[in-house]
Amino acid sequence: MKKIACFSLVILSLSLLACREKAMPVADAIAPISIEGLRQRSYPSNLVFEKKLNGTDAYDSALMSYQSDSLKIYALVNTPKTEIPKAGFPVLIFGHGFHPEPKKYGVSNQTGKDWRPGDYYRGIPEAYAEKGFLVITPDYRGHNISDGFEFTKTAYLASTYYTIDVLHLIDALPDLENVDLKNIFYMGHSMGGDVGLKMLLATNKIKAASIWAGVSASMWEQAIYYGKWEDDNWTSITQNSMKKYMARTDSVIQNLGFDYDIDSGDPIHFIQDLSMPIILHHATKETSVPYRWSESLAAKLFAHKKEFEFYSYDSENHLFKGENRIKAVERDVAFFSSANSTSNKK
Repeated sequence: MKKIACFSLVILSLSLLACREKAMPVADAIAPISIEGLRQRSYPSNLVFEKKLNGTDAYDSALMSYQSDSLKIYALVNTPKTEIPKAGFPVLIFGHGFHPEPKKYGVSNQTGKDWRPGDYYRGIPEAYAEKGFLVITPDYRGHNISDGFEFTKTAYLASTYYTIDVLHLIDALPDLENVDLKNIFYMGHSMGGDVGLKMLLATNKIKAASIWAGVSASMWEQAIYYGKWEDDNWTSITQNSMKKYMARTDSVIQNLGFDYDIDSGDPIHFIQDLSMPIILHHATKETSVPYRWSESLAAKLFAHKKEFEFYSYDSENHLFKGENRIKAVERDVAFFSSANSTSNKK
C-alpha cells in the first residue's frame, strides 16, 4: 500500500508541475526552464512582513514572504543595526545548498523548532550582516513551510525552480526600506552555486557573486558523480549505468508537458554570457562537490575573459569552518567592495 501511495503522489506531483509550466509566459519554442526561457519571462512579486525574529546586538531579524509562481516562499532577513548608509544597505542574497529533507531546512536538530537558517548554516548569513549587508536567505519552494514541496522531487531540475524563486525575490527587493538596489550581491553554497549561476544568466541586477564549493558541472557530469555513490559497480560506467543514473530525471522531463534539452538549462554552457564578476572558493579535499568542478569553472571564466578570483583551501570541509570561513567572508566583502568601486568609476 505504501508503494502504491508513493507512486500516486509522484504522478500527482508531476501533473501539477506540468500544468504550472504550461502557464509560464515564454515563447512556445523555448523550454521555460532553459536558460533562454528564464531570460524571457518576468518575475513580479512583493515582500510581505510576517514576524519579527530574535536578532543580536549587531542585526535585527525578521521572517518575510513573497510569491513565486503563485507559491508562498518565506525568507529570513537580517538587517544591520549600524547607521544606515546614505544610499541604503547593500543587499546580499544567500542561496543555501541541498537539504536531504527539505521540510526540515532551517529547523534546529537539537530543539526541533524553526531556527532559520538552521544548525548547518548558522553563522553564514549572520557574518555578512555583521559586515554591513542586509542579508536575505530564501527557503526555496518546498523547504521548511514554503509552498511547492512537489518541486523538490524533480531530481536535477529542482535547482532551476529554486532559481525562479530567487529571481522573484530580486523583483520584490524594492519593497524593503533602506536598501541600496544598485548594490545587490549573491553568495551561494553547493547547490546554491548552481542556483546562482542560472540566476546570474537570467538577470543583470546582481553587482557581483560569490560561490562556495559550487555545483557547476553539467547535469550529465552530476549524474555520473552522484550516481556512483549508490552503485556498487561504479568502476564500470556504461550506457546502461548512465541510463540508471538519469532515470529519475528522465522521468521528470518526460512529464513536463514540453520538450526540454538538458544542455539548454546547464549554466556551464553559457559562461560566455555572464556579465558580473565572480569569486570562487573551494576546499581541495572535500567530496560532496568535487574541487575540479570549480577549477573547470575558473578555466571557462578565464577563457571567456570574465572577471573572477578563485581561492583554494587545504581542507575537507564542504562548508568552511573556523579560520577558513572568516577568510572566505573577508575575501567576499573585499571583492564586493572592489566590484562596487569599479562600477562607480565607469
